[in-house]
Amino acid sequence: MNMIDEKQLTAKWDAIYQGADKAIDWITSVRGNAPRLNTEADSLIYRLRRSRNMAKNLSLATQRPMSVGFFGLSQAGKSYLISALAAGEDGRLKTSMSGKTLDFIEHINPPGGGKEATGLVTRFSRKATKGTQDYPVELHLFSEIEIIKILANAYLYDFNQEKIDFELDEEKVSRLINTLSTQRNATPIAGITHDDVVSLWDYLQRHAEKSQKKLATTFWPKAIELAPYLTIAQRAKLFAVLWGEIDELTAAYQRFSTTLSQLGHAPLVLAPLSALVKEQDGMLVQNDSIMNVDMLERLNTENDNQISVCPVKADSIGAPVRLSLAELTALTVELVVPLLDAPSKALFEHVELLDFPGYRGRLGVETMDDVRRQVNDDSANPLAQLILRGKVAYLFERYTDNQEMNVLVVCTASNKQSDVKEVGGVLTEWIHNTQGKDAQTRAKRPSGLIWAMTMFDMRITNSLNMNEALLRQSWGKGGMIKMAMLERFGQYPWMSDWVNGEAFNNTFLVRKPGVPTPFIQINNGKEIVLNDGSVSQLRVMKKTFAEDETIQRYIKEPDQAWDAMLSLNDGGMQRLASYLETVALKSLKLERINEQLQEVQRDLIGHHLEKWYQSGGEEELLVKRRNAETILRFMQSRPYLQGALLDYLLPPRKALYDLYMQEKEVLNTLNSADKKAVSPAPVSAFAAMEQPTFDLLGDAPISLVPQEDEAPKGHGNEVAYPRKVMALWINHLRSLPDNNALLSYLGIDQEIMVLLVDELITAINRLGVEQRMLKILAGTEAIARRDDLAEQQSSRVHNVLGDFITWFNFKDVDAERPDSKINAGHKIFERPDSNSVQWGNDERLVRLPTTPVNYTFLFVFDWLIALSAIITENAGHSAGREISAEQNALLGQIIQTMKSSVVES
Repeated sequence: MNMIDEKQLTAKWDAIYQGADKAIDWITSVRGNAPRLNTEADSLIYRLRRSRNMAKNLSLATQRPMSVGFFGLSQAGKSYLISALAAGEDGRLKTSMSGKTLDFIEHINPPGGGKEATGLVTRFSRKATKGTQDYPVELHLFSEIEIIKILANAYLYDFNQEKIDFELDEEKVSRLINTLSTQRNATPIAGITHDDVVSLWDYLQRHAEKSQKKLATTFWPKAIELAPYLTIAQRAKLFAVLWGEIDELTAAYQRFSTTLSQLGHAPLVLAPLSALVKEQDGMLVQNDSIMNVDMLERLNTENDNQISVCPVKADSIGAPVRLSLAELTALTVELVVPLLDAPSKALFEHVELLDFPGYRGRLGVETMDDVRRQVNDDSANPLAQLILRGKVAYLFERYTDNQEMNVLVVCTASNKQSDVKEVGGVLTEWIHNTQGKDAQTRAKRPSGLIWAMTMFDMRITNSLNMNEALLRQSWGKGGMIKMAMLERFGQYPWMSDWVNGEAFNNTFLVRKPGVPTPFIQINNGKEIVLNDGSVSQLRVMKKTFAEDETIQRYIKEPDQAWDAMLSLNDGGMQRLASYLETVALKSLKLERINEQLQEVQRDLIGHHLEKWYQSGGEEELLVKRRNAETILRFMQSRPYLQGALLDYLLPPRKALYDLYMQEKEVLNTLNSADKKAVSPAPVSAFAAMEQPTFDLLGDAPISLVPQEDEAPKGHGNEVAYPRKVMALWINHLRSLPDNNALLSYLGIDQEIMVLLVDELITAINRLGVEQRMLKILAGTEAIARRDDLAEQQSSRVHNVLGDFITWFNFKDVDAERPDSKINAGHKIFERPDSNSVQWGNDERLVRLPTTPVNYTFLFVFDWLIALSAIITENAGHSAGREISAEQNALLGQIIQTMKSSVVES
């Protein structure tokens, strides 16, 4: 494979970022005169903003040094691994700040008694140089939108969502949006951008998809546009719904956001050495260290001391700003520790290490008052406990989204199970981003996921008296592997199919050398030899370990893994370090980032922007015929998909009901036909026959001339609601190719789904589905209870959509129906000839045919014939036809920018 140039890759991501920005401006300027574009404009802008966020993150990731993350369900084991890899020849992790030499373990890392005592990420680097003499401590801070994510995370996971006394009131939310819209500032207020709010929405859809559906049509599209123009206090009102309007969380958001504003929203600050250690009686002590999570307990108390820090923006160091230590502890994402000595493992001379704090068990409380009870501490600060849990959970997600590390060492104790249950999902997200979403993609590179089974000295010690039978039970699916891997992670597909049908097996055994054990002789801290009395038992342990089928499945080369773990004064570290040298390579990181660039270009440009661009129409009929052939050849071999597919092509009836309920107040104000509709962003959908012996593609495509009903003249809700439904439906369809779970369930290739959705949307617009809804709703807005009216109207429009997807334009147009290729002598969707005969002279009885008619079979293949006709007739009706030549040329330039590696100035 060709080496990927870092600068070129950065430029390509920058081109995506710039091009997406120009595309947003283009859509905004064109949509007013392009009804079809206007229907999809908001969801397309949403997609472009998502792409901008990704481009920004991956452009920065491309430029960063290679990093290895350490994610510990075993805190003690994690600390040992980092020390063993990054320490100097003397075995110590040393740094120099303000002219003082500090030992990280002794002076900076808080003692945790085996438990996680920090609430931030620690970066060990030989390249860090930003600190000054007076302000040597480099701290990276959260942004304002990330504070919202942390508070929302705490609310979602630390409060029992089934029992908490908070009901999402959609009418109240609509009124709030309308009120804040009248108060918006004329110009943006620093702290939050449109793209930031999109990232927040993405985050919450991953964590609370069901609840976010209620906010999808009114809250989020308006929040994206509105939030950048609101003050901090107004933003607090806007976003408080995301944490159940709990006053303490709202106040925390306002306080932290105000502090960030005072810091000029700087991404990092420089702090004095006292933020970590203080000199006392000639010794450095950890009093008031922001490394210690206990500092959070001082939030909103008189014990909270003040500290001065210098904000840094664009490498410019600002004047000192005062804030509280507890605030700084809460706002700090990362502490950078410059390594003083060359690491004993040369790899880490240029590769950085990231130490993540361990996850905390979630609380499941109903009120703030319950927090102290749940943590068994009457003196605990409820707000601090919530922020800590939300923060440490969000940290790993943040670094995953930013793709800060393409190699991750997951540390699990070999002798006990973690009580944290929420890790599997975030680990899967990291795998999808950095390793690949499927086994085929992951097979292109050596695994960047490394599983370290730590504390093996304790496991061996506890097994010295076991007989062979017990040992055989202790290793595999009923023992260590189940406890450390399968119980928490066995349900995820990557665990059983990492590559080529093989389970994940990149697992290493590790113990800490020099720790007194009954099976190794130690002299002056050095391991000398295995104890004679333990050698025989150790052989049996190795034999039972290596012969276990589950061990063989999840630990590659178990014999070598065992021998490396028992190697004296090493404990398996050299084997782990040797593997890291093969995978912690910048070239592998760039390969994966480049793959994601190609995915974004294919999706954003190929699947979305280019369909609005007209490069020449003379071949459009041939293109439509090819599209029809591609779709039909795929689907006619899978007739069993039809029922499920038709269901997913429709928006859920509940979504139509909710749309009516949510929008009615707004819809009542939309009485002029030229008032712009705000289309909702995508709404997630994912919510046996014999093979045919004929070919549906054997004859030329059948012509269809649709007959459109004259659009009725409606007003008020009768006009606005169908317009909203069109936007909802089209954006629902656009979301289907992105729904990997749905594609897997249906067994449909993404490219096939993209083609199908494109052609259906063209047909929906071409054949006047909106006019049909207008006609059926005309004169129906009578005085009635709102929920009854919503049920009636949503049912009516759902029937219209269902009829279209089921029959296309052929339900009531017999003369225009193409010929059926399975029901000979008939048009599609016609009943076959009856084979029954009268039973004697009794007209009430008939003799049934020996073989019953397979009506499902007839419908499926008639539907495919109808689909082929619809697609062919779409020629000349593509989305870009409503766009002027000048606008089309500008779009072409934007697309070229996004495809180019040259960034325009």
